[in-house]
Amino acid sequence: MTNQVKYVKSFSKGQITIPKEFREVFGMTDEFWLRLYIKEGKIIAEPVEREKNKKEYRDKLLKIKGKWLSLHEIIKNRQQVEKQIAKRLL
Repeated sequence: MTNQVKYVKSFSKGQITIPKEFREVFGMTDEFWLRLYIKEGKIIAEPVEREKNKKEYRDKLLKIKGKWLSLHEIIKNRQQVEKQIAKRLL
């Protein structure tokens, strides 16, 4: 992999688009999971590749409780995640 550099602008609510060239390097399809964390003042994004990791990551996300989301948003997000899970199990 060559050292590619791209600049991206965020959309509303901080959403960004990962450039196609980057997704292709990692074999990322239209829907994918990323593990995000902060290290030494940088945001690190790592693709989640293995099914086991995806399930563990999903389970962790579903357990997160925070005051930054309203109950309505939590329910809506949970329904979307469950819908995606059901879709992938068919």
